Amino acid sequence: MNLSKLVRPALVGLLACVFTLFAQAQTKTVTGKVTDSKDGSPLAGASVLVKGSTTGAQTGADGTFKITVPSSARTLTVSYAGYASADVNISASNTANVSLTASADALADVVVVGYGTRKSKDVTGSVSRVTEKDFNKGQIASPEQLLQGRTAGVLVTPSTGEPGAAATINIRGTGSISGAQEPLYVIDGVPLIQGGTLGTNGSGVEGGTTAKNPLIFLNPTDIESITVLKDASAAAIYGSRGANGVILITTKQGKGGKGGVFSYGASTTLAQTARRYDLMNAQDFLLAAKKANIDGGASPDAAAAAVVGIDRGANTDWQDVIFRTAISQNHNLSWSMSNKGTSVRLSGSYDNQEGIIKNTGLERLTGRANISQKLFNDKLKLEANMTMSRTENSYAPLSNNAGYQGSLLGAALQFNPTNPIYNSDGTFYQPGDQRNPAQMLAYFTDNDYINRFLGNFSASYQITKDLSYKVVLGLDNSKSQRTSFADPRLGSNAYGGTINVFGKDYGNGIQGNGRTTRQNLETKSTLVEHYLTYDKTFNEKHAINAIAGYSYQSFENRYNASFGWGLKTPVTGPNDVFVKDYNAFTNYANFVPGYDKNELQSVFGRLNYTYNDKYFLTVTVRSDGSSKFGSNNRYATFPAFAFKWRALEESWMQNIFGGFLSDLSFRANYGKLGSQDNLGSYAALNLQQTFDVGSGPVTRFIQQGNPDLKWEEVATTGFGVDFTTKDKRLSVTLDYYNNKRTNMLFFAPTPGGFAPTANWWINLDGKVINKGWEASVNYRAIQGKKFSWDISYNMTTVNNNIEGLPTPINTGAVSGQGLTGAFAQTLTNGSSIFTWSMPVFNGFDGNGNARYGNGAANRLVGSALPTFFAGLTNNFSYGRWNLSVFLNAITGFHVYNNTANALFLKGSLRNARNVTYEVGNGPENPFNPGSVSTRFLEKGDFIRLANVNLSYAFNLKKNSLFKSMSVFASGQNLALITGYSGIDPEVNVDKNINGIPSRGFDYTQYPRPRIITVGLNVGF
Repeated sequence: MNLSKLVRPALVGLLACVFTLFAQAQTKTVTGKVTDSKDGSPLAGASVLVKGSTTGAQTGADGTFKITVPSSARTLTVSYAGYASADVNISASNTANVSLTASADALADVVVVGYGTRKSKDVTGSVSRVTEKDFNKGQIASPEQLLQGRTAGVLVTPSTGEPGAAATINIRGTGSISGAQEPLYVIDGVPLIQGGTLGTNGSGVEGGTTAKNPLIFLNPTDIESITVLKDASAAAIYGSRGANGVILITTKQGKGGKGGVFSYGASTTLAQTARRYDLMNAQDFLLAAKKANIDGGASPDAAAAAVVGIDRGANTDWQDVIFRTAISQNHNLSWSMSNKGTSVRLSGSYDNQEGIIKNTGLERLTGRANISQKLFNDKLKLEANMTMSRTENSYAPLSNNAGYQGSLLGAALQFNPTNPIYNSDGTFYQPGDQRNPAQMLAYFTDNDYINRFLGNFSASYQITKDLSYKVVLGLDNSKSQRTSFADPRLGSNAYGGTINVFGKDYGNGIQGNGRTTRQNLETKSTLVEHYLTYDKTFNEKHAINAIAGYSYQSFENRYNASFGWGLKTPVTGPNDVFVKDYNAFTNYANFVPGYDKNELQSVFGRLNYTYNDKYFLTVTVRSDGSSKFGSNNRYATFPAFAFKWRALEESWMQNIFGGFLSDLSFRANYGKLGSQDNLGSYAALNLQQTFDVGSGPVTRFIQQGNPDLKWEEVATTGFGVDFTTKDKRLSVTLDYYNNKRTNMLFFAPTPGGFAPTANWWINLDGKVINKGWEASVNYRAIQGKKFSWDISYNMTTVNNNIEGLPTPINTGAVSGQGLTGAFAQTLTNGSSIFTWSMPVFNGFDGNGNARYGNGAANRLVGSALPTFFAGLTNNFSYGRWNLSVFLNAITGFHVYNNTANALFLKGSLRNARNVTYEVGNGPENPFNPGSVSTRFLEKGDFIRLANVNLSYAFNLKKNSLFKSMSVFASGQNLALITGYSGIDPEVNVDKNINGIPSRGFDYTQYPRPRIITVGLNVGF
C-alpha cells in the first residue's frame, strides 16, 4: 500500500478546513436598516460602504442591508442622495441601524451642470437646484409647477388656470422683444423642441387660444431634480440656446438592490373657483338697468318700459352654469432596481384632470423606462432613457381676443341674469346677438391629442482611468391633432362668420351648415453628440476636469389644416343628434400648410481647474452654426469665464471667520450667450409658396430675406458670495447680476415699403438690460429629537431697462367694442419692456363722464414686469408627521384689466348686459365710452398661500406586505392677499401685436382654482 496516496488527500482536506475557519475568523456579517430621520421611512438603494475600501452593498426595498466585512473593519459609511452621509461604528456590534438626515450642507450636493456633474463646492457659476423633497405638491400638470416660487431669479407666470396651460418662465428678467423668452429645457441631456402643441381654434368663435404647455408630456413624479443655469458661465456650454437660461431636468434612475422596489401612488383632487366676479343678480340688475336708462336721459316711464323689455323672468347665475367642482385623479406605478452594474427604473402614470370650466380637462398616459448596464469591468456603460406619452386635452370655446359678444367666459359674465337657459320647447334661449353660455358648452366641441416620444441613448467608455468618451443619440418626436366642431343649430345672429383663406371666403356661416376644423402638427428633433471627459488630480492639489465635444441637432415641423361645412345629414330639432365626425360634411377646404426645417451644429469645450480645493476657475467656449442665418454670419462663438475663491481655506481667513463659519466663498463671472430660437428657419432667404386652397394653385411671395442677419447676443456679468455657519444650521447665497442683450432679432417693416411683403427680419439697434440681486437663505431653526423646523427663503430684485432703441414699438392689443387697433404697451428707451402706455384717468366729472390728464395723451405709467418676487417655505416635522407651508409674493408690477374694459361699463346695462355691483352702482354715465386708460390699470402686488402639504409615514412591521406607507393632504392656492379687483393678478393672457409679445393682460382669463388633494404612497 502506498501510504502517501492516503496521507496527501487528508493533509489537503485538513489544510482546506483550517483555511476556511481562518477566513471565517477574518470576516463577519453586519446587518442593519437605513431610514429617514424625520419620519422613519426606509431609504431604498442607500449605499453602505466599509470606510476606506470598495466593499459595499445597497439597501433593499425595506431599507435593510446585509454586508460581509473584514473583522478588522471598524466603520461603515452610509450615504443616500439628498441626505447627509453618516459613519457608524461596527467594531463592537454586528448590527448597524442608521437614520439619515436630509442634507442641509449644500457643499455635499452633486449638481448636474450640463455634460456632467459637479459638487456644489466646485461650482463657479450661478446654479440653483431643487430636489424632489422641495417640489411643490398637489395637482401638478407640468414640471415648471414643481419649482414655481422655489428658486431665486426664476419667475414662473402661468397664462391661465386651465389644466396644462402654458407658463411664461423668466430667468433673471426678460430680454427679448420679439418672442423666444423661454429658457432651454434639457431632459436627461436632450434639449427639447419648444413647440409640439396647437393653439388655434377654428370652430367659429373669434380669436384663438394659447398653445398648451410643451412640457405636459412629462410625468412630474418621474423627476429627481431640476437644476437652473442662470448666468453665462453656467449656461455657456449650451451656447446659442442659453440666452434665456437653461433648465436641466433629471429623471429618477434605478435603485433598490437586486429584488427591486415597487412603488404605487394615488391621489384624488377637488378643485373649485378661488374667486368669482361680483356680478349683479336679476333683481339688482333690473334696478340698475332702469337707473342707467334714466341717467342716460330716458324718462322714468321709458326707463321702466325698457326694463320690462329686458326682463325675461328668470334668475340665472351664469357663472354657476359654466363653472363646476372639478374632480381629478392620478395614479403612478414604478419598479426600480440596481444590482451589479445593472440599473432599471420602469414607471407608468395616468392623470385625469378636470378643469373648473365645464368641457375642459387634461387626460394623460405616460410610460418611462430608464435603463443602464455596465460591461467589461465597468469600463463600458450603456444607457437608455425613454418616455412615451399620450395627452388628450378638452377645450371650451374660450379665446384670447373674442369680440364684444365674448367667448364662453365673456358671454357668461355679461349675459342677462333674467335670461332662462332654455325656451319652453327645449331649445336654447338665444336673444339677438348675445350668446347663451349653456348653448356654447353644448354646441361647441374641441379636443386634441398629443403623442410624444423622447429618447436618450448613450454609450460611454472609460478609455483610461482619467479619460472617457461618450456618444449620445437623442430623439424627440411629437404628433398632435386638434379637431373642433360647431353645431349647425347655433344662431347666425350670434355665431359664425365665414372662414377666409387667402382672400376667399368659405363656409356661409355656421347656422344650418355646422363646421369642423382639423389641424395637424408634427415636430421632430434628432440630436447626435460626441464628447470626451478628462478628470485628474495632480499632486493632491491640482485638479482638472475638461470636456470637449461636438453636437448636431436638426428640427423639422409640418403643419396642415382643413375645415368642412354642410352636413350630409341635417340637424335641426333640439333632440337631433349631431354626430361629430370629420367625414360627415359635404364641403371641405384647406388652410395654408406650413413646413420648416433647420439645423444646428456646435463644438464646445469646458475646463474646470481647481488648486488646493481653494481656487476654482472655469473657462467655457461654444461655437454654434445655424442654418437660419446667411453664410456670412452663420457661425458665432460664445465664451464664458468664472472664478471662485473658497476664502475659508486661507489660514488668515480661518483665524477671522473660522470660529463661526464652515464655508465662505466668493464668485465672479462673465460670458456671452446667443439666441436664434425666435428666428424663422429661412429668415435669410427670399421665399414664395404655391398651395391649393380648393380653387386651384396659388403662388405668393411670402418673405423678404435678409442675408446679413447676425446672432442675438446676451453678455452677462455677476458676482456672488456663499457662506455656511459652523453648525451648518444657516446657509446663505447672495448674487448680483447684470445682463445686456444686443443685436436683437426683430420682425420689422421692410425699408421703403418696396418689398412684396410687409415685414422682414433684422438686427435691431439698442439693448435691453436686466440687473438685480438674488438671495437664498436656508435655516434649520429647530433640530430636536422629535420636532424640527426648517426655513427656506429666496428673493429676487429685477431692474429692466431699454437703451438705444431707434423708435418706440407698440404691443398689447386691447379687446372690446370700439377698441379695434387699440394698444396699451410700448417698448421705448429709458423704460422697461412691457411699459404701460395710455391716458391717465382722473375720475368722473359731475355728469359721469371720464376725465383724463394731459389732454388724454398717452403717458408711460408703470410696467407689467415685477421688480421683486420672493418665496418662503416652512417645513415642520414631529415624529412621523411632516408639514410644509409655502408662500410666495410678487410686487412692483401692474395688470391691465381688459375684462373690465371690454365688459364692465355702465353702458352695458342699457344693452341688457350684466356688470359687477361696483360698476352698476357707480357714478359712470351710461354713454361714457370705455377708452383705454389707467382706469383699468391696477397694481398687481400679491401674497399667496400657494402650497400646504401635510403627510404621515406609518411605522410598519418588518413582515408587513408593504415596506413603506404614507398618506398626505395638500392644498394649492389656498389664500390670496391682493388689491387687484379681478380674479387673479398672476396672469399673462397673450395680447401680442405682429408677434411682439405682451405681458400682464387679464382678459376673460380661465380662473386659477383652489385645489385640495389627498393621496397615498406605498412601497412593496
